[in-house]
Amino acid sequence: MCMKNYQLYQELDVARRLAEQAGIRIMRGYFGAADKTKTIKDDGTPVTETDKAANELIVQGLHNAFPQDGIVSEELPPLEGLEGVVNRVWYVDPLDGTSGFVYRSDQFAVHIGLAIDEEAVLGVVHKPTTGETYFGIKGQGAYLANMYKTERMFVSSSRNPESRVVVDKDTIIDPAWKEVFEDLRCKKLFTSGSEGLRIMKVAEGIADVHMNNGPQFCNTWDLCAPQIIATEAGAYFCTLDKSPMLYQKQGKIGRVYVFANTEERVEHAREVLGKFFA
Repeated sequence: MCMKNYQLYQELDVARRLAEQAGIRIMRGYFGAADKTKTIKDDGTPVTETDKAANELIVQGLHNAFPQDGIVSEELPPLEGLEGVVNRVWYVDPLDGTSGFVYRSDQFAVHIGLAIDEEAVLGVVHKPTTGETYFGIKGQGAYLANMYKTERMFVSSSRNPESRVVVDKDTIIDPAWKEVFEDLRCKKLFTSGSEGLRIMKVAEGIADVHMNNGPQFCNTWDLCAPQIIATEAGAYFCTLDKSPMLYQKQGKIGRVYVFANTEERVEHAREVLGKFFA
């Protein structure tokens, strides 16, 4: 089978620019009390005026640049073009980790991902508090850029049977997960309030394993951008049932998945989680 050659340089430039502009808007809200007042949406997740403002900036920017593309976005209804046959769809989370933003941690990020023919092919994850931007295009590697330099990223080369694991804060304090961490031979635990930043710890080589904490806890806009960046950095990715991750204009993913720095580790983690969720 011939691998498709994705150029997508214009798309990357637009996504990076919009993510950085959204980051500036988010930081303005970060230092202002009114923009951090949160309300609870119907799905139980928090949202602020800053989420909405950043989302509108990104969605309108994508629509202006690529009017034929579909857009799945967390905070606003999709723009025209999503219905019907659309083979290019953007997945946007304008503020992944809203609680971290509200409580003034630095653990939140902007996600902009592109799927073509239901496959993630481009991703940008921007961290507003530091100005760092992670990005990648299918077949062209993963990179981390800051104000001084841009460097290629690679996962850890460690094959030590002990693992460094990154999960969300609720999973760390949940006693039910203790056996999972023991089975993974976890020697160090990391956490973050942003799913994108958790996955980036594997992409950067800081952690060896990441898994989401249940099929109900992740959406396509959480995963699309960081998935392609991490796999381009060399991470192995699989769902619990080994079915492919397809982006079909949906919101909820409804599956457990794992990222790891080696094929053996991702398979071992999948087996451990299979028992846990059985």
